[in-house]
Amino acid sequence: MTKRLTRVERREQTRAGLVEAAIGLFASHGVSGVSVEAIAEGAGYSRGAYHSNFSGRDQLLDAVVQVVVSDLGAELRQRTDGEERAIAKLSEYIRTFAAYCAREPDRTRALVAVVSHRTTTGGPDYDSMVDESLGDLIAIFEQGQDAGEMRRFDRVVMARLLRRALDGEAVRIAAEGPEGAVADELVANFVHATRA
Repeated sequence: MTKRLTRVERREQTRAGLVEAAIGLFASHGVSGVSVEAIAEGAGYSRGAYHSNFSGRDQLLDAVVQVVVSDLGAELRQRTDGEERAIAKLSEYIRTFAAYCAREPDRTRALVAVVSHRTTTGGPDYDSMVDESLGDLIAIFEQGQDAGEMRRFDRVVMARLLRRALDGEAVRIAAEGPEGAVADELVANFVHATRA
């Protein structure tokens, strides 16, 4: 016998379906080109279901970002935590990011679409969103400098440079597939730039 979902579980399921539909549509058409109706229809729900789960487009955009960033962030932490040395962590971070973009092209394109939309419509700008995502990279650089594996440099500046390089290549990796060559080049450049 199938367990009946509670009201809260049904609402979470509806919300998750709407977010997944938005991800697919944003990946294909960008944020501005997608209507509330299209998202609701894509998820198999009514416009009312959309409005009962999201107070507006910004709340949906936040949910899309949260889903993708949580998914990717967990994978990045899992893969880098398995490495002891900072240079190995840095390499694994870059390779894991590139592999995610190749494996999850819709999520990658949707995230880029949301960031682009927000930057052009007066939402949080790219720089402020980047600054919020630098903690893991700064920690890797700090560990590397403390252990003498990495030269002295401004960790925030280096983290921003790497974040911009990764974000700049994300859509290309999502579109073209095999991430190996891009990841190899990014690893070579950033290991060279940071190594003691």
